[in-house]
Amino acid sequence: MTDLGLRFVRRPGPGGRAANLAALGATAIVALLVTFLIAGSLGLTHRSDRIGWRSTDDGDAKTAVGVVNQIDDMAGGVPLNRYDVAINNPAKSAKLPPPPGLPRAPQPGEVFVSPEVAKHWSADLSKRFKVDKPTGTISEKGLSSADEWVVIHGVEKNSPGVAAADNPKYLDSWRGTALDERMAILLLLVAFGITLVLFPLLSLVGQAAGVAAKRREHRLAALRLAGATRSQVLWLSAVEQAVLGVLGAIAGVIGYIVLTPLIARIPLGGGTWYVHDLTPSWWVVLIVLIAVPLLSVLSALIGLGRVSITPLGVVRGQTRKATSALRLGLLVIGPVMLAILGLGGAVIPLLIGIGMAALAVRVVGPFAVQVIGKFMARTAKGPVALLAGRRLADDPKGAFRPVAALVLSGFVTGFLALFMPYGMSQDGKDVSFELYTKQGQAVVVAEDAKKRLQEAGFKSEVTTGDQTVNISVSTTDREKVRTVLYDVVPGKVPLTAAEKDKQDAGMYQDLRLGVALLLGLVFVTGAASTAAGAVGTALDQAGPARALRRSGVPLSVIERSARLAAVVPVIGVGLPVVGFGAMCGLALSGGQVITQGSSGVVLLGAQVVIGLVLVAVAGAAGAPVLRKASIG
Repeated sequence: MTDLGLRFVRRPGPGGRAANLAALGATAIVALLVTFLIAGSLGLTHRSDRIGWRSTDDGDAKTAVGVVNQIDDMAGGVPLNRYDVAINNPAKSAKLPPPPGLPRAPQPGEVFVSPEVAKHWSADLSKRFKVDKPTGTISEKGLSSADEWVVIHGVEKNSPGVAAADNPKYLDSWRGTALDERMAILLLLVAFGITLVLFPLLSLVGQAAGVAAKRREHRLAALRLAGATRSQVLWLSAVEQAVLGVLGAIAGVIGYIVLTPLIARIPLGGGTWYVHDLTPSWWVVLIVLIAVPLLSVLSALIGLGRVSITPLGVVRGQTRKATSALRLGLLVIGPVMLAILGLGGAVIPLLIGIGMAALAVRVVGPFAVQVIGKFMARTAKGPVALLAGRRLADDPKGAFRPVAALVLSGFVTGFLALFMPYGMSQDGKDVSFELYTKQGQAVVVAEDAKKRLQEAGFKSEVTTGDQTVNISVSTTDREKVRTVLYDVVPGKVPLTAAEKDKQDAGMYQDLRLGVALLLGLVFVTGAASTAAGAVGTALDQAGPARALRRSGVPLSVIERSARLAAVVPVIGVGLPVVGFGAMCGLALSGGQVITQGSSGVVLLGAQVVIGLVLVAVAGAAGAPVLRKASIG
């Protein structure tokens, strides 16, 4: 049986080559996307590990080797992360490895900068840090990204910002690995993304495995009737599918490795990636090369369960069992879980709730197709609608399978449309600097600021509040003014409201880009599944199409009915699923639409357009296969 399975791969027979190529391509895309998800998640942890010491707070005030305080800064109009670091215990520090990327722990007055800051070092930065040039450059071992703008500034013990009263972070060593806040949010987004894209991916795996299910059913059923045992039939199918799965997985991994330099250019998490962060290790490659073919084989065997039990029913074309309306009950579980948990719920239960909602779509989809098909068949006024309706009603699972990933992408789109972050409002004004002071210090700080600005030749207007000082200067050169006022409040950097918005905008950009990447993965999955499904459906319908052509039905009618049967599930099921996804999003947010601006509406509109285009393209791809396979 092993030799026979290998022979079927080499010589697949009529229509088999198209089916094998479609299965191979779909499996390769699954392997590529799975590798991307795993390698991307690990890449985020690698980035976080290199900079984790900056946000680690694992030391005791009495025994800590040092303290660190993060300050939002600006340089040349670009947000800059400045870290004031003080050595609390020099003897302990001398025995410990230095911070990642640095030759030693920074001494008071030393300034280590990232390569990007070194490139843009200016006279203003020299005046602020009181050095002509940086003490050294931080290597990539201490950076999240090559694009990162960061300054490690050594200060005296108990200086403003690192004194006990300022609640700094105490470090037990210079190699802490606390999860960086920005990376933590991105990892959480990845977890939600994997949950949302999981079912489209599994659907694509099933589509790849079942692309030639009908052809394989009849071939294996004939072998059963000729005396082959159930185990022999299943082993034969497993060998054939395993070969295609392994070849597809290898192609997918190679494709990902080739695309890695391009993927590394995605500016996520504050900058582009080092290629080695995204390069999959040997064990990741091994997992993909085992998991993807294994899932493919399991999907194929599950789909052939009917052959192994009732081969005669397959040969006779016995009608499949209708789906039950009890499936509708699954639509309640996911939204109820999300409504109960809310946005403040634990991550794992939330992921389970979202997964249950997506699973409900996958399970209820065939029932909805069956209902639509019966309605079309009863109300048809022409042969095209009648043939399409009967196709949907007789085999709702087979009709839904090619568009399952696309319909599931509608659920993802509807869900994300309520959470698509538009970005910062940008209401902050760039006309005045705002400084926060300690209680009772506002007047002193204001007088000092007036004096400095006057000596530097700037005309200014300074007003005070309870603990705030607002400084308006008649110049557009913010950097020179910031340099004059740099330490007017020790441990604080003067920023305008617009500059503070720019500091906070990075996370919104990450979220927007993350959502865009997630939707890109879903759409790629949907496109691959739809294309493979078109080929599979064409081969699946070859027998009925051949019989219809022999009875005198024009080929154009057959092709139009096939296209209609492909479009109806997308419109009739996909559009309600978009609404179901939006309902789940509302349930999670407590009825609050979090999307700002028109992003959500644009997202929903784009989903509908892309879905119809994909179905049209898939129909065009499947038409030649159906035309050729129905000859005879």
